[in-house]
Amino acid sequence: MAKPGIEKVAVIGGGSSYTPELIDGFINHEKDIKVGEISLYDIDRERLDVVGGMADRMVKYAEMDTKITMHTKREPAIEGAKFVLSSMRVGHMQARILDEKIPLKYGVIGQETTGPGGTLKAWRTIPVTLDIAHEMEKYAPDAWYINFTNPSGIMTEALIKHTNLNVVGLCNNPINTIAAMAEAFDVTPDDVFLEWIGMNHVNWVRKVYIKGEDVTQTIFDHLEEMQKIEHMPGLDPQLIRTIGVLPGYYLQYYYYHPDKVKEAKEAEKTRGEVVLEVENELLKKYENPKVLTKPEELAERGGARYSEAAVNLIMSLMLDRRDVQIVDTRNGNCLVDFPEDVSVEVPCVVGAHGVTPLVMGHFPKSIRALAIQAKAWESATVKAAVTGSRRDAVLAMLQNPLVPDYPTAVKLVDEMLEAHKEYLPQFFKK
Repeated sequence: MAKPGIEKVAVIGGGSSYTPELIDGFINHEKDIKVGEISLYDIDRERLDVVGGMADRMVKYAEMDTKITMHTKREPAIEGAKFVLSSMRVGHMQARILDEKIPLKYGVIGQETTGPGGTLKAWRTIPVTLDIAHEMEKYAPDAWYINFTNPSGIMTEALIKHTNLNVVGLCNNPINTIAAMAEAFDVTPDDVFLEWIGMNHVNWVRKVYIKGEDVTQTIFDHLEEMQKIEHMPGLDPQLIRTIGVLPGYYLQYYYYHPDKVKEAKEAEKTRGEVVLEVENELLKKYENPKVLTKPEELAERGGARYSEAAVNLIMSLMLDRRDVQIVDTRNGNCLVDFPEDVSVEVPCVVGAHGVTPLVMGHFPKSIRALAIQAKAWESATVKAAVTGSRRDAVLAMLQNPLVPDYPTAVKLVDEMLEAHKEYLPQFFKK
């Protein structure tokens, strides 16, 4: 029987250092599904040639028939695609570094997804994303827009509220956590089910099941030992026992904000500066015509299992597997403490019909207030990105749980908007 096939997959931000990770995923699943063309789009021609050249060598070395094409114009890149994957960074890594450094002056961690850095990254990226989405509505109206661009939940919400596309957001944190639980209990990832509730990077695990058995209490009894496992959050066991749920990695910025600010101020380099160095080394490797497979150093970039999550999602949509995956989607009646039209990150049934979130009910009282505030910030951030209103911008910044007061919110908005003026035309209309 012939393998199922996808005629075309488009990648927005095809010059990203993550792209070889994605290509590796398609190579690893070549026996399951055939991809005719992977179309890479990027505005940086030089970088696109380097990464695209690497991708082309990878598929040829794997003896795949997949064609790699490279584009600096969106229409030919998108047209006819069945899936459009977004992994872009408006303003490049220098913008991230500014997002990390400016808030520290005001005693706030920048954090590029859950802090003021996430706010500014969303404001830079949402208008570009919506432009791409509207072109998809013309040239690939039936395609799935799979968003990997951070802050993924906020980007997904913007697409849900302002486009008619099939949209789903993706992050590698859930699949990494499942792998950690599988290691802890010496089972396969397929044996693990997590009651994952919240938003992208603002999430908790309410219960853990192994082969259908609730092992949550076992985990709580052995938190000290489990913290040694890779991809476990590594937070204080007493904090976890106090709130009664397992917090995701990024909640450290909320639960230990002063400590995180102190660490960031004392660090020689910001995370963005470290990642920039890793990226430069990766690009040097990609330039080498003798490099034919994904470099090990790519794991340092923070994209572990990115390709596994993306290809699993695509295969379930194509092959109607109707399995459960943790993704970002429209809330509907899933989390009843949230409005219906916002994005949530929860277990969903994924098949040819689309993405259906499981009903997860109320948040536990111990985390409900933080979840509601963080979601209010996310939704306000989407609104400000679209309106370009300074009032909306201040309101969004003020609602971020890491921003302590109104004067600080105003200062952050004023300085960060000005620093990124080149990439924020909606806030500087003439």
